[in-house]
Amino acid sequence: MKISLAAVLLLLATSAALGYDGRTQGIIDQYKPGKLIRIADVGHLMGASERWCYREEAGTCAWSDIYLNVGKSQAEFEIGNAWNEDVDIAFTDRGTFRDGRYICETGDDWVPSVRATKRSDGSVIGGRELAALKAEILGLRDQDTQDCFDYLFVSADAANQTVTLKQRQYVDDTHDTSRDTEVTIHFDQATAEALTYRW
Repeated sequence: MKISLAAVLLLLATSAALGYDGRTQGIIDQYKPGKLIRIADVGHLMGASERWCYREEAGTCAWSDIYLNVGKSQAEFEIGNAWNEDVDIAFTDRGTFRDGRYICETGDDWVPSVRATKRSDGSVIGGRELAALKAEILGLRDQDTQDCFDYLFVSADAANQTVTLKQRQYVDDTHDTSRDTEVTIHFDQATAEALTYRW
């Protein structure tokens, strides 16, 4: 009897570990494909997930977000991507929630937070090489606009512990359809950590 009880408890623990948390499951159950998601629900997905992978292809991302701190009015996150064929970068940025629908860029200077690694072996880049890279990035920032984003529900895959959304981008409050992007939200830590960036 003790063995059977232990087996049942192990099964329950395993199921809980593999399942979405209760609110995430509620969000999945609530939204149909193509339905706009309230930003409060998007915020929960940000905080509950391991990594957001944009334009995922065969375990690679065009870029990704890892949400570090999510509150009622804003979110802090690490963005990562391949800067060129030799270097990956990551930096910390912040977005504010607006109108119960959007997350909007703030215009904060995130360049000082830039970290860089070599794509070949993952070794850290520092010193003058990192300073030169930051200067190069800073030189391109005058092209930035302060955009907003909302999200449509696409699908959920319980077996792979993912949720897929469509991110829509607004430039000067106008939806730019050419920038619509599919994002796969990963809830499994091991799978999220195995993702890489493609160039």
